[in-house]
Amino acid sequence: MKAFLLACIAAIIIAAAAVVVLNRVQEPVQEAFATTAVRL
Repeated sequence: MKAFLLACIAAIIIAAAAVVVLNRVQEPVQEAFATTAVRL
């Protein structure tokens, strides 16, 4: 049971870290596809 709880906590920490990293790395679609021929 202890290993299961540790695995759940680890999964939550990894997911939270992934959210932070992806929010900093990815750019919004309005900036990523901003050209003269594209309307969003």
